[in-house]
Amino acid sequence: MKRALLLSFLSLIWIGFSKAQSAYRLTPFTGVDYVRVVVDKTFKTSAGSTFKLLIRSPKDGKILWQGPVNATAAVNEGNNHLAFTVRNLKPVLWTPNKPFLYDISLLQYNGKTLNAELKERAGFRSFERRKGNLYLNGRPIFLRGIAINPPGRGIPDELEKSRAFALDYVKYMKSINVNIIRIPDEEAWFDVCDELGMMVFGGNYSGKVAAGEKVKDQVKVGDETDGGFPKDHDKGVAWYENEKLGAIAHHPSLMVYAMTNETPFKGSRADAWEKFLDYAFHKLKKWDETRVYIANAGYGYGKTGDILDIHRYWGWYYSSPFTFLHIRDNAKIVPFPKKEDMPITFTECVGNYTGPDGRYNLTPQHKNPSSQLAWTGHERQDLQAQLADEHQSFTLRQATESFRQLRAVNPDLSGVFPFTILFYNWNTIEKFADMKPKPVTDQVKISYQPVLLSWECWTPNVYAGSVISPIAHISNDDNDFKDLKNTRLVYLIRDKTHTIVFSDSINMADIPYYANVKKKLSIKLPKDLSSGKYELIGRVMANGKQVSYNYYKLFIADDNFTRSIVPADNNVLLYDKEGKTKKSLAALGLKFNSITSFARLPEKGVLIIGENAADQELASGAGSIRNFMSAGGRVVALRQDSLHMIQLNQLAINPLQNRNVDIDDPVYPVSSKSPRNGYYVNAERPDHPLFAGITRENMRIWSDYTNWDETKAGMPAIQPVTDGFVLEHKADVSNTTILANYSSGLQGIAIAEQFLGKGSLLLCGLDISNRTSIDPVAARMMLNMVSYASAAGHEQYQLISSPIVWGEYETEKGIVVDAYSGFLVNATPRVPPGYLGKGIVVTKEGYQLAGGVRSGFNTRPGIQYVANGRRPFGPYAQSFGGQPLPDKDSTEGIGSFWCRIPEGQNMASSMVWNPGKEPVQLKIKVNDLAEISKTIPAGAKIAIETPVNAAVVHLTYSGDRRVVILETAFSKKN
Repeated sequence: MKRALLLSFLSLIWIGFSKAQSAYRLTPFTGVDYVRVVVDKTFKTSAGSTFKLLIRSPKDGKILWQGPVNATAAVNEGNNHLAFTVRNLKPVLWTPNKPFLYDISLLQYNGKTLNAELKERAGFRSFERRKGNLYLNGRPIFLRGIAINPPGRGIPDELEKSRAFALDYVKYMKSINVNIIRIPDEEAWFDVCDELGMMVFGGNYSGKVAAGEKVKDQVKVGDETDGGFPKDHDKGVAWYENEKLGAIAHHPSLMVYAMTNETPFKGSRADAWEKFLDYAFHKLKKWDETRVYIANAGYGYGKTGDILDIHRYWGWYYSSPFTFLHIRDNAKIVPFPKKEDMPITFTECVGNYTGPDGRYNLTPQHKNPSSQLAWTGHERQDLQAQLADEHQSFTLRQATESFRQLRAVNPDLSGVFPFTILFYNWNTIEKFADMKPKPVTDQVKISYQPVLLSWECWTPNVYAGSVISPIAHISNDDNDFKDLKNTRLVYLIRDKTHTIVFSDSINMADIPYYANVKKKLSIKLPKDLSSGKYELIGRVMANGKQVSYNYYKLFIADDNFTRSIVPADNNVLLYDKEGKTKKSLAALGLKFNSITSFARLPEKGVLIIGENAADQELASGAGSIRNFMSAGGRVVALRQDSLHMIQLNQLAINPLQNRNVDIDDPVYPVSSKSPRNGYYVNAERPDHPLFAGITRENMRIWSDYTNWDETKAGMPAIQPVTDGFVLEHKADVSNTTILANYSSGLQGIAIAEQFLGKGSLLLCGLDISNRTSIDPVAARMMLNMVSYASAAGHEQYQLISSPIVWGEYETEKGIVVDAYSGFLVNATPRVPPGYLGKGIVVTKEGYQLAGGVRSGFNTRPGIQYVANGRRPFGPYAQSFGGQPLPDKDSTEGIGSFWCRIPEGQNMASSMVWNPGKEPVQLKIKVNDLAEISKTIPAGAKIAIETPVNAAVVHLTYSGDRRVVILETAFSKKN
């Protein structure tokens, strides 16, 4: 019975307890062989007062121990609390697999008269830090956690706080192999976790302790604001013991307690926090030694507390899913000297916040919209949910499986807690079954298998007939702490029909509990495989039973996929003194002539500037090369690093910048500039000849050409983009067609074309020449570029022949490239009219907020923000993590684009909307025609017609940032 307090007053006054019996709290602190029972509130005993303790199993009624106990003063509390300790017990221990519980009763007598009984439920277990690991009942344990859970996530209160709902939810989490969840202080949930064996990460999820203190300049760290702590540190300790931790300390499921969340980690303010937290930690550790503490979740870096905890959103707001490889090296992820023997956890990571319809939640005035662009780009809206699911699952896989694989390299890695949305429905549900798990939960179930088989393979794109060398990692975290005996690894490759095209198996040595072993394989792929998707499947068998399963996706190409499509009689010239590109082109069967100078270029043809071949001679010959382009020649400039980009800029029609920011640099905070390298290349014009035969999936990750594995320094060479660039002047986008881009907000350019006279310069930042012999996608891209440069019909501007529904990327056809255009996707929440009493509130910057509350992607995940038009917002830049920040000196927003329209069309119609509560102004300018200005009434949607005087249209919207451009259409009007 929860907090059962049975009082039996047999006299008017009983020694030790007042009549306000409900105020008393009995807290049992248990180890594997002892219990210390603490009773709070001030009271005094007399000589006639005695106490007995009874420990009984409610399951079978068996008594573990009973007898008289003597009172002592509780730690930290002096005479205000009493403690009763019993040692040398032999209980059935509480474990996640067998959560055995006991009822503990403290009986108070005056003579032979029973005056009162206080009862609480407990479980006997130990949870502690030993060196760099966490131990449950003397055995190391890895925390397989989930950070976003109810309560407090928008589910109706009466349902969210019900025991029945908690039971269903926790049972489901256990079914997908989660062993610890982060929840707030809600008794029904803790009770269920006690009973079902779900470990809990609890705590004070804020940047404030007790009443705090006034902070002159509040600092925002992550998503928390520094709310301060008491100047009298003992008041802060008392707050933890009596109000926060004290209220839940009796629960055996509570293993990890966070004292604060994301408080400052550098500067004088961080020093003050560290001093307080260190003082409070040592006090709390004496008061309750039965669990471990994180002093500052996310940003404490182990300066105090039991755990070095980090929050990183690699693969979402910033960096990539592969940045998790740096966790093998503490010096890479901890900015301060790490204390010896301290477990490392990431209690927030992954991110990738999808909404109820499966698409990424475009919460305004936030980092999410720019993050969406990095991973699902400008793909059609009907594919956005699928792509979001795939990337969310992939990032979770990389985070969780990397932690377990790399434990063999860095044994301090002790737990990971993805902070991501696992269910579709929240505020609309009537029962747990209505929540509907997302596809990422299937990935959780695989990556959190107690015995985990995980694949290390850096060659996702390969040729039929080649040899791949995947490494099978096996982590034994068996729920019963058992060794794996008679182990066998079975592996196979199957095609899209699940037909097995290769299979084999090997015997493995026995695998002790908590050990990590690996086996490098060599698989010769059949030569007769046709181009398509395949899967490498692995199964671990122990004593004849399957104990783990996992897969790895492969793209395998046959000879037809990379058969040359470049005309053999075309005049192709190559400038490449280093010879790397020459070797690559020759291997692909391309016909070309090598040149060493630019003195005698032909009138037409294709000139390829090899990778890192832009040198002083090229800079000196820039005039000749420009003349070649003006006459109709095509130049293909392959990737140039920052040193060679200086020389290439002597040739570029509009200057470029190559930034030396590494997407996989684990430093925090990361640069707000776009990285020079990246993954998940977004094709702005997916039907462009450059991408013939190549899918978006093919452009996510390319195969490593260095034979890298996790035992080697550095990172695998798997980034499609290694030398991306940006325009030095955003206005130059008028003459630069951005064909492919990448990174947060799609700021980085992977492929672009600049035009001069009858010719053009195709610029490429992809790492191609190194890998054409092993990666068929890279080879196909090289062939496509040369083929495109050899063909006529290069169009600078996209043809728009149907209405543009802004925010529906497939109708925009790549004519708007976000920050370069100044247009910002407008996001509107799907909410009832009176949501939170305010409905939708429009800020002065034009953001539409549900209930007037910023964000809500994690506290109200049931609210979906959807793309609904675009707003003229520029000029703007991105903050760290991707939040758009308008130019402080601008008084109005501007957005513009260039396109072609069919001959004869002479009118543009713009459907615009003012979602605000006051009239706003909008100006529209087409080419060199007179600007048209309109006032849009509050709440109104109106159509504005503007004449068009040419087949090439430069259209600019400017005005109040609250104006939403919903649609633009071109037509012929007599």
